[in-house]
Amino acid sequence: MTEVIRLDVRLQGYVRRQGRKWVAVCPSINVVSQGSDQADAQRCLQEAAELWFDSCVERGTLEQALRECGFRPTAWGAPAGNLVQVTRAASQKDVLGNAFDLQVSVPAYQAATFLGHEGSSADS
Repeated sequence: MTEVIRLDVRLQGYVRRQGRKWVAVCPSINVVSQGSDQADAQRCLQEAAELWFDSCVERGTLEQALRECGFRPTAWGAPAGNLVQVTRAASQKDVLGNAFDLQVSVPAYQAATFLGHEGSSADS
């Protein structure tokens, strides 16, 4: 059995109509996408955010990327609900669009890779 540590992230996304397309943005990680309708734009942003985290994990740059986006580590044992508190002015709704929850879950680490199990470079 391969042990896996998953990274579960909850972010805020925003979607708005821009001409004939819909634009979705996640300002927390500076990711933007678009779609043919609101649901498509949200789905595309979901996929783009997942790829952003996957890429950071694969390259070993997640901590650096999150710091560049303004995230900071919390104290050990701090309640999860207090990690980030962002207040947005009501006028920003016109700029960012309608808010929606964006949830990303990516495998961050696999024990088999470190233990030299199947699929690792140690078996090559």
